[in-house]
Amino acid sequence: MARTDNITSLFGKSPIAPLQKHMKQAHSCLKDFNAFAKAANAQDWDKADTIRISINKKEEKADKLKKKLRMNLPSTFMMPFSRRDLLDVLLIQDSIANITKDLAGLMMTRHMVFPQEIADDFIKLAGDCIKTSGAAVAAINELDALLETAFGSRERKVVDKMIKEVNRLEHETDDSQNDIRKKLFALESSLPPVDVMFYYRAIEWLGETADAAQKVGSRFEVMLTK
Repeated sequence: MARTDNITSLFGKSPIAPLQKHMKQAHSCLKDFNAFAKAANAQDWDKADTIRISINKKEEKADKLKKKLRMNLPSTFMMPFSRRDLLDVLLIQDSIANITKDLAGLMMTRHMVFPQEIADDFIKLAGDCIKTSGAAVAAINELDALLETAFGSRERKVVDKMIKEVNRLEHETDDSQNDIRKKLFALESSLPPVDVMFYYRAIEWLGETADAAQKVGSRFEVMLTK
């Protein structure tokens, strides 16, 4: 135990576990949004608001984890990643929770219900974004094994494969976004212009969660090549 303590004091405590915990918390916010979107579509605003409150609490917890990690992140530690790289990943992860909270708040405030023609598409888009974020969580969770094997070729291939899966899923969300935008464009003339504007905004914000998950994977990919 004394030897372990000496090593920790010499090289600093690894921030990987707190980073993984933060990403899991951010992903949890997005997972809740799927139920929120379904409740909003059913115009069950009591249920939607309960879920929105849950998302807010989870986002607050993610924010606390972010601040704690930033404050305790050592300036030096025995890892192949720079402090700047880890902080960048942390901020990208945090944007998933922030965007989800803001989107749920926007939809709740406006009692936003998507037109019937695209309501299912929006829920599908939410599911696609959750899958992308979940794949990013899985990739980050492999960092422990990667470090334990000193970036062994077998484990590196596993992580590379996971990052490619994140990219593939993010491309699927792009396709889903394009499909729903095309359908919304065809409906524009029959809908209130202000509502149309907010529909597009909601679609964009939701898609940004998958973009953020993909950026997390891309950042790790760059870090692994350094």
